[in-house]
Amino acid sequence: MADDNPRLYRIFRELQEKGLIDRKRKLVQCPLVLSIRGCPALNCIRYQAAFYEKTLSRVSDDALRFVLLHEEGHIKEGSPLISVLPALPLLPCLLLLWHPPLDSLLPGVLPYLQVTGLPIVKLAFLLPLLLLVFFAYRAYYCRMCDEEFTADRYAADAMRRCYRTRDPGALLQNILSGLLAGVPASRRRRVSGPAQTNPGPLRSRPDYRPSIAERVERVRDRADLPT
Repeated sequence: MADDNPRLYRIFRELQEKGLIDRKRKLVQCPLVLSIRGCPALNCIRYQAAFYEKTLSRVSDDALRFVLLHEEGHIKEGSPLISVLPALPLLPCLLLLWHPPLDSLLPGVLPYLQVTGLPIVKLAFLLPLLLLVFFAYRAYYCRMCDEEFTADRYAADAMRRCYRTRDPGALLQNILSGLLAGVPASRRRRVSGPAQTNPGPLRSRPDYRPSIAERVERVRDRADLPT
């Protein structure tokens, strides 16, 4: 796999040698991911070959370093909560679908607790379940925004410290603008421009991920902080 994209693997090993990426971390080509993603559970950074060839193969070495460091930031400084939250509603869903032996637990009472064949107990359980799904959904996407800022910060700090990059925000701007090249114009304006001020009822933020402008601004503001 490494021979297919030698520059990517060369830069990955370079970052490992500098201690910016864990030496036990692996870079794995994976057709199941849509782009490139850090995977803490498998201790690797996975990427799709077609995505790399289309989007990342022509960027500068520094931009490629930033991308890999961003994914390492997700693994090193991200929260495991981000991968657990989507699974929270699954257990109560399974409990709702499971049919316990209510006839043995409530003999003689069960016929009065049936509404169109569904016990009232399960109907009463449905509302808390929907609330759990709602709040898990909001918390998940809110956390996604925070994770992007955390990963950007890790990559930007590493580029400043080890590569003397004066403006990592410019790298991030170029990378994200390139990623949006194939996105429809309507969605491109929403993601790259300022955040909307009137989010929908299910949205924890104006968009599920921060805008390009906000991410670049955060990275540049970080440069003004004392080191």
